[in-house]
Amino acid sequence: MTRLDLLVVADHVGGGLGASAVAHSEWFAARGWAVGLAAPHQSAGEQAGVRRLPLPIAGSALDAGAVRAAARELRRLVTETRPAVVHVHGTRSQLLCLLAGRLPYVTMHGAGGRVPGQRPAGTALRALGRAVAPRLARAAYSASPSGRAWRTVLHASPRLAEMEQVGPVAGGSTPVFLWLGRLDQPKEPMTFVRACALAAERVDLRGVVVGDGPQRAELAAEAERLGAPVSFVGATDDVATQMEAAWALCLFSGFEGVPFSVQEAMWAGRPVVLSPLPSLRWFAGSAASYAGDVAAAADLMVALAAPDVARARGEDAQERVRGLLSPDDPFPRYLRDYGPAMTSR
Repeated sequence: MTRLDLLVVADHVGGGLGASAVAHSEWFAARGWAVGLAAPHQSAGEQAGVRRLPLPIAGSALDAGAVRAAARELRRLVTETRPAVVHVHGTRSQLLCLLAGRLPYVTMHGAGGRVPGQRPAGTALRALGRAVAPRLARAAYSASPSGRAWRTVLHASPRLAEMEQVGPVAGGSTPVFLWLGRLDQPKEPMTFVRACALAAERVDLRGVVVGDGPQRAELAAEAERLGAPVSFVGATDDVATQMEAAWALCLFSGFEGVPFSVQEAMWAGRPVVLSPLPSLRWFAGSAASYAGDVAAAADLMVALAAPDVARARGEDAQERVRGLLSPDDPFPRYLRDYGPAMTSR
C-alpha cells in the first residue's frame, strides 16, 4: 500500500464531524498530498483523490471488544501506509489511534456538557476524554471554545460556496422558517413545531423541516394535532434551494458546538433564531436572536415575519459570520502546524 502523507481518522462520515473530516481529507488531497480517510465507510476505494479505508469504529467507547478489534485494524492500516501525520476527529478515534501506537493531532467538534438523553456513564466518559485529550495529542483543536489546553479553530461548512448564490430575503411572500438537522431528541425539533403553531395564531407563516430521524413521525403527528403550518421535506443535499426560500433559520438544540446549518444561514444573509447555548452565543453574538422556550421562539418568529426586520437581521448575521471565518478554515492552520512532522519525515 502506498505511503500516506496524511491519515484522517473519523468516528463517522455523517453530520458535522463527518463532513469536516471529509472536507479535511479533500482539501489536502487537492494540494497534492497522499491522503487516506479511515472511517466507517461501506467500502474501500478512492473518492476526490482520497483513499477510503473502512474502519469499524465501535458505537461506544465502553464496548471493549469492538474497541480492541477496531484498534487492531487501525494499527494494521498505520503499519501499511506509514503516514507522516495522523489527525483524528472525535473521542473514539483518538482512543483507537492511541491504542494503535500513534500520537495524533486531534479535533473535537461537540461542546462540553451533558448530551440530552445520555446516560451518566457516557457523560462522565466524554468529560474525561475531553480533559485528557490535549495531553495525549501532538496538538488538540476544538471547533468551539473549550479551555486553555485546546486551540479553538472554526471548521467552515463545506457548503459556504453554495450559499454565495442565495439571494436576499424575498418580500411579498409568506414568511418561511427553516429547521435543518437530524430529527432526534438532542436537537429538540419539537420546539420548532410548537413555536410555528403558536406564531401562526398571530401572523401568516410556514415552517419547513429539512432532515430525517427517529422523531419524524412524532413531529408530524404533533403538527397535525396543533394545526401547525409545518411541512416535512426529509433529508436533502439541496440546502441552497431551501435556504433561498427561507426568511430565517431556527435551531433549538439542547447541545451544540458551532453547527454548519447556522454558518450556512448566516453566510446566506438569513437571520438565525437559536437556543441560548454558550457556544452559539460565542459564535453568533448579537447578530442572532435567542429563545429558551416555545413562547419566546414564537415571539421572535412573529417579529421576523416583517420583511424589513428579516432583511436587516440577515445583514447583521452575514456581516458577523464573514468576519469570523473563511471557506477554507481551519485547513491552512493545520497545514502550518503539520510542518514539523512533514520535515522530519
